[in-house]
Amino acid sequence: MAPHELADEAGALGFTLSDAALVSLAGYLDNLIRWNSVINLIGMSDWRRAFRSLIVDSLYLARFLEQADLPAALEPQCWDLGAGAGLPGIPLRMLWQRGEYWLVESREKRALFLRTALARYPLPRTHVFHGRAEVFMDGSRRADIVISRAFMPWEKLLAFVKPHLNPDARVILLLNAPVALPENIPWKEAGRFSYPVEGTERMFLSLAHA
Repeated sequence: MAPHELADEAGALGFTLSDAALVSLAGYLDNLIRWNSVINLIGMSDWRRAFRSLIVDSLYLARFLEQADLPAALEPQCWDLGAGAGLPGIPLRMLWQRGEYWLVESREKRALFLRTALARYPLPRTHVFHGRAEVFMDGSRRADIVISRAFMPWEKLLAFVKPHLNPDARVILLLNAPVALPENIPWKEAGRFSYPVEGTERMFLSLAHA
């Protein structure tokens, strides 16, 4: 695909991307489709379908993060747990580059893909950790922002990351459907945003410890 074709796809959704972001995104998508034929990263081979069903999350997430109530840290520590093929993290970092961003992935081939993608199109303060999240979080690491899409059920995720969060941290869940928070959990909603994707509704839900 060419950058101008991506510009058209993004424009149809109301996004205007810089030339630099379009070039990087086109390169990432091309790499993603090529690798997908070997290790089945995303289960689809058409870049337009990948853009409309997967990359779109990153575009909306970048907009959400720019407007959301986030921790006050000027350089937040951001963890993307179960980063997989780099979605939403790599396209997100092409648009939103606050703080340090860690792509945490335990599967070797996917971690190799992430490193290859970042070697081809370096992104500021964006890193890959190949290993289990438990190992990554061990020690003195603390997060200001945790981003997760289907890493584990969200109720378990909150308990999993809680000991490793800074006091005003946010956990941002990428959900395929709206959810209601139970009343008996020690978390409060810090923001939510719903958006359409190919006839369905997806959501970002930002949570803070109560």
